[in-house]
Amino acid sequence: MVTGVLLSLVVPVTAHAATSAYTSPGAFTFTVPAGITRLVVSATAAGGGGGGSTQGFILPGTGGGGGGGGATVSCAMLVSPGTVLTVVVGGGGAPGAAAANGATGGSSTISFGGTAKAVANGGSGGGRGLGTSGGGAGGTGGSAVTCQGSSPVLGSGAAGGQGGNGGVSGNAGGPGGAAGGSVPAACAANTGRGGDGANGGSFQGFPGNPGNSGCVVLTY
Repeated sequence: MVTGVLLSLVVPVTAHAATSAYTSPGAFTFTVPAGITRLVVSATAAGGGGGGSTQGFILPGTGGGGGGGGATVSCAMLVSPGTVLTVVVGGGGAPGAAAANGATGGSSTISFGGTAKAVANGGSGGGRGLGTSGGGAGGTGGSAVTCQGSSPVLGSGAAGGQGGNGGVSGNAGGPGGAAGGSVPAACAANTGRGGDGANGGSFQGFPGNPGNSGCVVLTY
């Protein structure tokens, strides 16, 4: 008689990380789920608005400067189940009207226990076209302030480009600066990028372009 042997087949189960992505400007809350003690967080701030251009006479006027890019910070944080996090996503900086500076982009933060644990600052607005003094200056990139956890990565935003000097020298608005660091794929395209400055016009100036909003991503 043949005796059968029963083999037990064990199939490993792969756990997939969950992600909460906040891509619209505003304040939100996140409650740490049961069984979760570690979060990988990323916060990208908003870009600054592009500067407005000036008018020229017959030949184009001077271009506005591009807004600076927002910073990105990331790290791994130890948390307790049930902890409530406050997530703030910065809104893009408003564009400068004709011959006016763009506005600074909003900061993105993650806070709990009454303390801001992750802070990324927005890029500053691009400068206005300066007429006979040249194109508007590009905005400075936002500063990467902190991410209070293990393996922190802090990336400051890139500066915006200077606007053209007008006339035969070129009237293009300066390009907006890119966001700093590595922006997660869960965020929208161009997250944290500064707005482009306006091109200089003939007989009229133009407003710049708005900065792009920030993004916060929690992975657990």
